[in-house]
Amino acid sequence: MHVYSSDNEFRPTFLATLGVVAFVVVIALNAYVFPWLYQQIPFEIPSLIVPGLAFGVVFGLFRRVFDRRLWNKAWMPDFIAAVPDLTGHWEGGIKTSYEGEISDDYLADGGHRPMTATLDIEQTWSKIIIHFETDRSQSVSTAANFQTEGTLHPKLSYLFENEGADVDEQAADEGPYDGTTRFTYRESNDRLVGYYYTGPARASEQGDGQKTTYGTAEFTRMSDESQK
Repeated sequence: MHVYSSDNEFRPTFLATLGVVAFVVVIALNAYVFPWLYQQIPFEIPSLIVPGLAFGVVFGLFRRVFDRRLWNKAWMPDFIAAVPDLTGHWEGGIKTSYEGEISDDYLADGGHRPMTATLDIEQTWSKIIIHFETDRSQSVSTAANFQTEGTLHPKLSYLFENEGADVDEQAADEGPYDGTTRFTYRESNDRLVGYYYTGPARASEQGDGQKTTYGTAEFTRMSDESQK
């Protein structure tokens, strides 16, 4: 998984709030627990070492529990969660402008350009990984950003790397490539709708020049657990 960014400005403030809570907990420990602990240790410990270590442990524990277990609970206020939880297995497809040869076996609608595909997303409050897969190739996200301010529906943009089709089936312009995807999340029907485009490595020959591949994509969440 990799870190993602968000336009929600409260996220850094919330981390600072967790730090304050952890500091208060350490003060309580220093008043009621650490004096007893010092008596059990047969040697002297500098007074700042134990509270300092305790703060790191307490803050790290609070952050980890929130990041992985609490942030997406239904009762968590939206301004704290800040972004939608997209964790799960998604099914749908893409429509691609790619003009190279693709066997009809991989197309969703005999000879046209729509291709069935899946998304598997794993997400915490701070990290995400997005696996995209068709029967022909698969890609994985390398960076992502959520936009929640100034938009009717949350938007997810991410960069991806695709390993290309199976080596035995690759066309000359069908090796590994990277690209960008931008989704709009429709909460009412739990769908991701958007578009993608690829980098120069996937540009297909068009006469005397090259044309970057692009397309649209739609996915519906089928379960709340990733299959990756």
